[in-house]
Amino acid sequence: MLALREERIRILIVQTAFVGDIILTTPLISALKAIYPGSYLALLTTPAGKEALSGLKELDEIISYDKRKTEKGICGFFRKVKQIRNRKFDLALSPHRSFRTALILAFSGIPVLVGFKESSLRWIYHFRIPRQRELHEVERNLKLLDPVSDLPDGFDAKVKLPVPENFDLSKFGIKTFDNPLIGFAPGSAWETKRLPAEKYAQLAQMLIKELGAKILLLGDAQDQGVCEKIEKLAGVPLLNLCAKTTLPELMGIISKLDLLVSNDSAPVHIGSAFSIPSVVIFGPTVPEFGFGPYKNPHRIVQKQLACRPCHHHGPRKCPEGHFKCMMEIKAEEIFSSAKELLRERRPRNSG
Repeated sequence: MLALREERIRILIVQTAFVGDIILTTPLISALKAIYPGSYLALLTTPAGKEALSGLKELDEIISYDKRKTEKGICGFFRKVKQIRNRKFDLALSPHRSFRTALILAFSGIPVLVGFKESSLRWIYHFRIPRQRELHEVERNLKLLDPVSDLPDGFDAKVKLPVPENFDLSKFGIKTFDNPLIGFAPGSAWETKRLPAEKYAQLAQMLIKELGAKILLLGDAQDQGVCEKIEKLAGVPLLNLCAKTTLPELMGIISKLDLLVSNDSAPVHIGSAFSIPSVVIFGPTVPEFGFGPYKNPHRIVQKQLACRPCHHHGPRKCPEGHFKCMMEIKAEEIFSSAKELLRERRPRNSG
């Protein structure tokens, strides 16, 4: 195990993948701050990651790397390397396994680098940890601590997110009411991970007719099409907030829900952070990949098919051409899971 000076050690965590992956890094952040309470702890992440985690008290600094836009290309890469070198970190841990991340760390001048054995350019890491597929991503990330320290006694590996101060649902036209407040997150960066809009529309009809639920459609700009389609097909009153919130506002809204219904995408992990009961729909991917809900009440809806899983993210099109993994899921199955969770739900903090 590494012998590191504890007084104001400077630590960098690197995670520049999707928002969901970044959120699942928060238990590692919490663990490092618990092990080294006097440390200077920084995170290198995407602009969206910075937006999501700004206000997380364990972090002393969030360094944004806009690798897709303003810092794209070789010039942006070396500007970021210079910025990292100037910080003079003592230790870096990288849950992200990409080639670009490894290159940044190779040029960073950081004396101790910890990463996964399966990472690109793995030889640049001084400590290479096997990425155990059978574990949840939260627990896989915590394994990066093995050469550094044991976890503190009683440490709770909980996904954490800050909520905007004085967050109030009334800003979005949501007033106090007694019936269930349910969020639908029907989007995904990967087309085949999206449950068809027709099934969300049928589910909305059931939830409103039988439970008097208030349903919110949630997502970003790329999800507008599917949210509009659900709204049109449902024929019942839905509040479409898709692309009408910032990421912190989306987090705030999810924190107030009685129930979240989501595809396998980032809102699942936001739900985990706030212990929101969640029904999660898996198609081409499976929970065994380690990206399911974590430590919150949940139900998984999926079909057992010989062709699943077909991709670690979800392909653009069904390789078999039938899309059975989503087409065979019935709205009634999701409704049944939703009712089970709502019966067990905690009192809502409607603030």
